[in-house]
Amino acid sequence: MQKNVQGVMEKLGIKELFEIPYGKLQGNTILATNGKDILTVSQLLKSTEYLIKFIKDNFDVDERRYSIAIIYLKSVQLVLNNVKADKPNKEDAHIIINVMQEIADIHAKNDNEKKFNAEIAASLNCLVEILQ
Repeated sequence: MQKNVQGVMEKLGIKELFEIPYGKLQGNTILATNGKDILTVSQLLKSTEYLIKFIKDNFDVDERRYSIAIIYLKSVQLVLNNVKADKPNKEDAHIIINVMQEIADIHAKNDNEKKFNAEIAASLNCLVEILQ
């Protein structure tokens, strides 16, 4: 099982995230890599700000799944600023993944990108099942 988790984490490029000591995040801390591309704390903070605004501007935030996604994104912002935040439960994690896939599909340029989004969402959903 540990090999499966490591394989999924490496496929998603998030192995680095689990190697960072708690409370030691800085703007230039690398959270994930994908080949030569990197994701830093600053970049992820900007992305979470964008996603919160996008959800508020384009979806009914009173609908449970979108409010769960916003709460989660705000929790991510807290963690990136070295503040403790609650983890989502398994059901909420799946909802969050589905909302993020929906947003990614809206931004997709073609069906191949949507297929890739579905593959990533499926990998993340498997990871949630394995880890919880």
